[in-house]
Parts: sequence; C-alpha cells; structure tokens
Amino acid sequence: MEGIAARDDSGGVTTFRRGAEPGEVLETTLFDDNSGFFLRSAGGLLVKESYDLANGAQVAETVTLTSLDDVGGAFPVAEGGHVELTGVETVPENGVETPLTVTIEAGIRRRVLYGDCAVSAVPVRLIYTYGDDADAGASVEYLDYLPEFGIALFLGTGELGQAPDIYRIVELFKAPPE
Repeated sequence: MEGIAARDDSGGVTTFRRGAEPGEVLETTLFDDNSGFFLRSAGGLLVKESYDLANGAQVAETVTLTSLDDVGGAFPVAEGGHVELTGVETVPENGVETPLTVTIEAGIRRRVLYGDCAVSAVPVRLIYTYGDDADAGASVEYLDYLPEFGIALFLGTGELGQAPDIYRIVELFKAPPE
C-alpha cells in the first residue's frame, strides 16, 4: 500500500499508511540505528496504540493502548476549534490504567513548505492531562494536521507553560512500497 513519508531534522523518517479501519493511520518512525516507534491513530491525530521499536521489532513493555470517548466528534479538525476528549490509557504489560483528557486546539489553516512539497496545514496543539488532578501538569504535542492527506506531522513536545522541543520537517515524499 502506498503512503506518505516525512524526514525530520533529527534524521528520523516517518511513514504514514492507511490502517484497517476508516480514518485509521499507521505511523512508523525509524532512525539510522533501526530504533524508533509505532503509532496507530484515528485520523492521524489521536493515538490509539503506541510502542517503541528496537532493531525494527516491537518492545512489548512499551505498548500503550488509548481509548477515548467520542473520537468521531474530533473530525474533521475545525480551524480555530477546541475539542476535549476523555478516556483511559492502558499499559497491557502491567495492567496499569490511567484516566486521560486530551484537548485539541486547532489554529488557522495555512500553506507550509516541507522541502519541495507545499501543503495546506492546520496547526494543532494536543494537551494531555493524566489522572484526576488537572494541577499535576500536562504535556503538549505540537503538530501540523494535513487535511488533504488525513495525517498529522509531529513537530515537537513539551510541558504545558514551558518552551517545547521543536523538530523541523525537512522533506515530505511518497513512501516506498512496503
């Protein structure tokens, strides 16, 4: 199956392919040492499953499953929109379940150039709050959602209220065949 790939300034290459369910996206990011991570998401934006990769293989103890209520209500991603979803994050290896709130904050669509590829992108902040204590801190992911492809490019992460670590996408291209 064909897909899209992105290369970032850290040397990582992320390949995006369609999943089995409508709107599902499979993302595999690999680095030169064959380490990386895998994500299965709704709409390329909301993570449903994730795990680390070592030598190209799944690291079982890092598998995390996320179940959010009303995921369909988050799509299509509305410019200037704000959506809050609740759910549970589960680590099957140890059975730990953690309540989770994901807030999606979307900006205004703009034209972005990744290498030689110009695309329409909606800047998105995903704010993850874990547990029942909103004052315990939250982490933030910064993404560019590409509506024409139904994927989101990861740009960086940080703690709410702190300066984020930002990556730069240097190239967007057609993914090689599987």
